[in-house]
Amino acid sequence: MSFYDVLRRFKLLSSLQDKDLSRYQDLCKEAMVDIRAKLKVPETSLSEGKRLRLSYAAGALAFYKYCLLLLATEPESFSAGEVKVTMSDKKLSAAKRLFEEECRALSDVLSDEGFYFRRVKA
Repeated sequence: MSFYDVLRRFKLLSSLQDKDLSRYQDLCKEAMVDIRAKLKVPETSLSEGKRLRLSYAAGALAFYKYCLLLLATEPESFSAGEVKVTMSDKKLSAAKRLFEEECRALSDVLSDEGFYFRRVKA
């Protein structure tokens, strides 16, 4: 997983300009740490393709966190005369689905903290 690939994927998803990306580099680094923490195997043991997919997953996670940040900091709605603009959380839902899809594609190397079903021995 490389920071460059994570940032590149984040840029693609967020549609931010290069001049605005520096504000969100820490978000991308945080996403890399989060993805590495989910690894079941050492990153060095993975193929180049899998490491690239990890970068994509980290970029998708950074984008999801970016959407959460925007939702938390932007006004829900505003009015200007007779025009009222209301923010939607559709982008957040799409970002979450995208991140989940990236993780599913890496299910063989990432641990899943979702639902866990296990038999209880009596």
